[in-house]
Amino acid sequence: MNKNSEKDNDLWFHFLGGDEDSLAEIYKRQYRNLYAYGTKFISDDELVKDCIQDLFIKIHCNRKQLRETVNLNTYLIRALKNKLFDSISSYTPMQDIENLPFDLRADDDFIYLFEDSDDDLLQKQKLQKALDLLSHRQRESIYLRYVQELDYEEVASILEINYQSAKNLVSRTLIKLREIYFNL
Repeated sequence: MNKNSEKDNDLWFHFLGGDEDSLAEIYKRQYRNLYAYGTKFISDDELVKDCIQDLFIKIHCNRKQLRETVNLNTYLIRALKNKLFDSISSYTPMQDIENLPFDLRADDDFIYLFEDSDDDLLQKQKLQKALDLLSHRQRESIYLRYVQELDYEEVASILEINYQSAKNLVSRTLIKLREIYFNL
C-alpha cells in the first residue's frame, strides 16, 4: 500500500468518526481515478459522473453502517462498478457487468509511452490493435494493475477472483499482449 492509500484510509477512519470534511477530501482525491475507471465501462460521461455523485451520497447517508476498509481505493472502485451496473440495468435489459466492454485506449491510458514521432505513432497504433484483440476482462486487469497501479490483492477484489487468479490473469494477459503485438 502506498502513502496516498494510507492517507486515504486515515481520511476514511476520520469520516467514519464523524468528520464530514474527510469525505470531501476523499472525493477530491478519488474522483479522477473513479471517473477514469467508470468511463472504461460506459461512454456516457454524465452517467459516470452521476454514479460517482450517487456513490458518495450513499456513503454519506450510510456512514453509521460502514466499516473500516483495508484499501479505500479498491473499495470505491468496486462500489462504483456495482453502482454503474445498477444504473445501466435500471434502464436497459439485464446484463452481466462482466459482459460490458472495457474500453482501454492506447492514446488515453498509455499516452506517456509515446512522443510525436512517426515511429511512436506507429507503435501506438500497433499497441491499440493488440489491446483491441484482448478480452474485456484482460483489458480491465492490465488497466487496474498498470494504469491504476493496484496490487494483485486489489485487482482480485475488484474482479471478484482470488489473488492467484489475478496474478495469473495479468501475467497471461501480458504474454498474450506481447505475442499479439509482435505478430502484427
